[in-house]
Amino acid sequence: MKRYLGIALAVVLAGAATAQEEDLLSIEVAIDGAPAPKQVHWLLPGTRLAPQVPAVQVELPRTERPEPSWEGYSEVIAFQPAGYAAPAPPELMKRLRWRELPDGGRVAALELHSQDAKALRVQFTGHFGRNGEQLRVYDPKGGYTFGPYSNPILNEDGTWWTTIIFGERIGLEFYIPSGVERPQLPELTGIGYMFAGWEGGDFEPAGGCLFRDVACEASWRDGEARGVTMLSVLSGGNVFGFCSGAALNRNPGDFAPIVMTAHHCVEDQAEANSTVFVWNFQNATCNGTPPDPNSLPRSVGSLLLKRYPDSDWTLLGSYEPIAAGWYLGWDSSSSWSSGSAATGIHHPGGTFKRISFGSVTSSDNDRCFCPPSQSSCVIPPCFRADVWSIDYTTYGIRPGSSGSPVMDGSRRVRGTLTGGPSDDCTIARYGRFADAFGNIRWYIFEMANPTFVNRAVAGDPGNDGSSERGTSANPFNTVYEGTFCVPTGGTVRIVPGNYNEQFRVWRPMRLERSGTSGVVVIGRP
Repeated sequence: MKRYLGIALAVVLAGAATAQEEDLLSIEVAIDGAPAPKQVHWLLPGTRLAPQVPAVQVELPRTERPEPSWEGYSEVIAFQPAGYAAPAPPELMKRLRWRELPDGGRVAALELHSQDAKALRVQFTGHFGRNGEQLRVYDPKGGYTFGPYSNPILNEDGTWWTTIIFGERIGLEFYIPSGVERPQLPELTGIGYMFAGWEGGDFEPAGGCLFRDVACEASWRDGEARGVTMLSVLSGGNVFGFCSGAALNRNPGDFAPIVMTAHHCVEDQAEANSTVFVWNFQNATCNGTPPDPNSLPRSVGSLLLKRYPDSDWTLLGSYEPIAAGWYLGWDSSSSWSSGSAATGIHHPGGTFKRISFGSVTSSDNDRCFCPPSQSSCVIPPCFRADVWSIDYTTYGIRPGSSGSPVMDGSRRVRGTLTGGPSDDCTIARYGRFADAFGNIRWYIFEMANPTFVNRAVAGDPGNDGSSERGTSANPFNTVYEGTFCVPTGGTVRIVPGNYNEQFRVWRPMRLERSGTSGVVVIGRP
């Protein structure tokens, strides 16, 4: 997609002296949040390249809410399922009707409709864009268009997912440049059908839940709330849901696209690759009309940087610039006294942003989280996590709030929402930031500069350790990881060799060879 660019370059530059390393896993530090610089406007939706070209209409099966016996409900503890993936009708790409444009290029479009869908996504299989081909994804009703996308990062099975379009219809507009006789087009192999989501009410218990519009709290609305994002997530390749997350500030602060969420929302690289971040889904005025989510900026896809399952933490690096208006501060202290003020900001059920107020009740180790149908924590998909327990006295949380931050009285992140009782909105458990800090700190605190990369090191195969730090003694083993660690304007120093990676660098930084000889090749095995 447009964020992805295969890079193949040879760098022959002088190296520099290596730095000594400290082991600071137990350090306790706190930094404040900060407002972001001017919003990146190109993340806002645009318009179709050729709206005059009629789209081929395709009627999909009706979107249905699965029966309670659906295996998705029991196999996925990660979130309350909001959708499912199903095979696409065969040979949809052969239905495209191409029209020539004045520049000699060609355009064709498909519009897919599923009755009762709350939102739709599309799965493709295969490479796309090596000859300049482009895809735009649009809302046929409102005209909001995202893209152009080219050269997507593929999952191991060769698949990739589009952004999400809310409503019953999703549009796909393809462009082939002039002179391309044999375009490289992927196969349209899957459809993501959302049966619950942004209109609200889908995840509330029988007694209902009370939610506080974050816009009714002006200082939060105009501050920390602008760093909280809604996630469209995919688990196991076939179950969709909604989670929450937030942009984290760094020290030194440079507004890098680092996003926190819960490990149970995004557990591996395939899930990170298919994650969509929807930004600024909040009201402008207290209890006002929510914006159309299709009109909002979003970022598609991410690199799984670090995870810490024992306290349910995942740290992601967005492939695209993020439209966060605030980067949240955090505190790595393991102490948070009972009775201390706690505030959560989140997207319950994939709806617009809400806020909850309460206090800390306890710090719990190895608390069990299971679907309502299971009682034994030794049976997957149940898991245990070290958490802060919060009692919300004013409003609460619901499925979809998972991964959202809880903040202390200084408005610093102390945890990520893991869960709570299914029949009580006011009790919430947050995976402790302090526990995860030893793993994730290398991307958010005193980041290595230069950041070192060496493909020969084993690193952290599951990204769940602290042996990859970007230092000369503990380098990353992929260049892309290094580009997320390095401070803006800094240097990524790479040991010579071939790095079979595909990515796009958009933050200012320098890539250089480590040492005095050899060649660095990125983009080739």
